[in-house]
Amino acid sequence: MSTAAGAVATVPGRPPARVPRSGMAGAIVVALSLSAVYAVGQILFWTAPELTSRLTWLKFFLLPAPKPFQVTRVLLLIGWGVAALLAIGVLLTRRGGAPEADSGDRSGSERTVRSYQFGILGALLLPFTAMPLAGAFGNLPQLLLCLPTTLAALFLVHRVQFYRRMPGWLLLTGFGWGALIGGGFGIVMITWFQRAMPGYFMSRYWERPQDSVRELYTLFPLNTAIVTELGKAAGVAVLFLLFRRHIDSVVSGVVLGAAVGLGFNLTETVHYLSFVNPEHHFTQFWDRQVVGLMAAHVAFTALAGAGIGAARWLPARRDRLLAVGGGLLAAVGGHFETDVMLMRLDNRRADWYADETLGLLVGIPVMTLITSGVFVALYVLILRSGLKAQAAGLADALRAEAATGHGAVTEPEIGLLLSPRRRLLLELRVWRRDGTAGLRHLLRFQQAQLDLAVQRRHRARPGADSFIPPEGRLRERVLELKGAPTTSQTPSLPAQEALS
Repeated sequence: MSTAAGAVATVPGRPPARVPRSGMAGAIVVALSLSAVYAVGQILFWTAPELTSRLTWLKFFLLPAPKPFQVTRVLLLIGWGVAALLAIGVLLTRRGGAPEADSGDRSGSERTVRSYQFGILGALLLPFTAMPLAGAFGNLPQLLLCLPTTLAALFLVHRVQFYRRMPGWLLLTGFGWGALIGGGFGIVMITWFQRAMPGYFMSRYWERPQDSVRELYTLFPLNTAIVTELGKAAGVAVLFLLFRRHIDSVVSGVVLGAAVGLGFNLTETVHYLSFVNPEHHFTQFWDRQVVGLMAAHVAFTALAGAGIGAARWLPARRDRLLAVGGGLLAAVGGHFETDVMLMRLDNRRADWYADETLGLLVGIPVMTLITSGVFVALYVLILRSGLKAQAAGLADALRAEAATGHGAVTEPEIGLLLSPRRRLLLELRVWRRDGTAGLRHLLRFQQAQLDLAVQRRHRARPGADSFIPPEGRLRERVLELKGAPTTSQTPSLPAQEALS
């Protein structure tokens, strides 16, 4: 069959340089990993030798399982079943989608698959929230006591993003993961260890248990460090995989990790306050919600987040794995060292400070400095270095954008965007003049400009990934907030000219 004269055969277009890939599969793998770790704890409990010793100090390990823990076990089994059914739904939906289907059918099928995938994530993760929720509702006064300091620290974490900031909802999601999923996973796994491990160490050697006790009390903080840091780092990893477009550097990783750590610290504090003597509530609050609020869990998860954030800039898979693994190793090692050292130092605090008040007000800060100070200094230095690198990269990207002449960024605006102090003063002036609505508009506008520059910087680097939004769309967003005409807008004629 001949073609009409002048007709040109259709040549397939070149595939895009960066094919977008969803991070949902990776997020589900992370959730499955948490379920696998839980399953290992269940198996160890089933196979643990019976603890026959009735020594007084072993009563702690023979306490009945808390009811929320039993509920979690049931919910996890139900969640696994629901996740399996949804996975079958994903397979059937993908298999039923014909390659020749039109774009409308394909988009509908993709939305269905996406819904199933989010359902799988929820079924695998939500059961871990049972214990933190039970603790929060059962200890509401303690929760309300800890919320003001925690929210103040979360606001501080948000503000240390001097330049481009992650959306507030993403930071709150990280905080929620730490408080509910990370906290629940940690408490559940610690409960498994408490109920299973003593049988392995004490069943045969309880007549002379010194060596077994030493091993047990070494493994207890090690297990705590591993499972809690895995649960918290999993939250940073899941959010990174799902919302990678907003996590662009070490700064983003540190901030998101700190938010997750704050959520976990809140859950742990409420958990401890629920069973310690009320006379010791002030000591626990002073230790966990004042002195150690930005140390300990915040520091450890910030280091893990720094590794995940750094991976965004590394094109080689090996380098990404090293960065993520190094951050996680630092978090686990720091947690283990802190727990071990605190047990030793706390026993000597009374010897160092004869006055109990002095030991509380001075001794606890000194112990926190000794145990967690190096990790706090490390994540602060990483954050400072990341901010410097971010400022330098933004300066180049903003100048390049201003040179295009599109008007999204102009030369006079560059100095303002690169000066956190000047932006803060401008925010205060706008807030006094235009109120909250004006301040919100200013923040959206400046963040849109910084986002345009950040994505431009990402686009120019070697090995840029597929999660960079189109430059034109980002620029139009800035121009829209600026009130300038965009390329998608058709200039309208003035009324008088239209009538003439």
